[in-house]
Amino acid sequence: MKTPTQVNEVAIVLPAYNEEKDLPVLLENIRTTMVDMPFNYNVVVVDDGSKDRTAEIAREFAQKMPLKLVQHEVNKGLGEGIQTGLRAGWLVGDVVVVMDSDNTHNPIYIQEMVKPIRDGDADVVIASRFQATSIVHGVPFFRQVLSWGCFVMMKTLLPYRNVRDYSTGFRAYRSLTLGRLIKNSGEKIIEESSFACMLELLLRLRWVGARAIEIPYTLRYDLKVGVSKMRIFRTIRRYFNVIGKYWAKDVLPQSDEPSLSELRAQLRARA
Repeated sequence: MKTPTQVNEVAIVLPAYNEEKDLPVLLENIRTTMVDMPFNYNVVVVDDGSKDRTAEIAREFAQKMPLKLVQHEVNKGLGEGIQTGLRAGWLVGDVVVVMDSDNTHNPIYIQEMVKPIRDGDADVVIASRFQATSIVHGVPFFRQVLSWGCFVMMKTLLPYRNVRDYSTGFRAYRSLTLGRLIKNSGEKIIEESSFACMLELLLRLRWVGARAIEIPYTLRYDLKVGVSKMRIFRTIRRYFNVIGKYWAKDVLPQSDEPSLSELRAQLRARA
């Protein structure tokens, strides 16, 4: 059913681990780009136990843009970073956008990602590398193979309507849908700590009946200065583990949803 969402504020979540080389460029890009957007924004930087200047850089930018820094004392992995960011973001934004912190994603696409949620056409919007007009610059061959392999596995084993890119980190989520996911998941909305957490999060959203669509975009991996944290073969193993876990998980029946403010109040009371 088409349910429009009033979007006054967008939370932009940036999970970050040792991103001192790329984070300043990305934050400056967000600061200048979001000025022209038809909604307010708030950045949530989740510093996942970095040993460089990541947290210090976030504090510096908080002096000139709406930014909240959340820190993990030790590195807990991408899954924990995204979970922390989603829990913080949905409390302040009508839509939560998650981006990689390595400057490979351009915030210019945020308005296009928010529109289908605002219009009631989707609960999740994915900036997809597999749309016909998408462009990919500088992605190593083995990472491209991994992404295509994930696509083929999911389309064969656990297809999600309208989804082709199951592993990208650039997505927009309707906060009301995130609240429903949190309400039904208990303490952990993501159990996977590796890069396979992006697949797990989509399968959890599929579980609560979230409607997804994709938009094309340009991935600029060639702009990344810092080193990649992905371990290819470990990620492949974890993909199979995640698929096995959700293989027989039935989609939850839809029910009447409370308002976003009511859902926030319910979950605060339960915490």
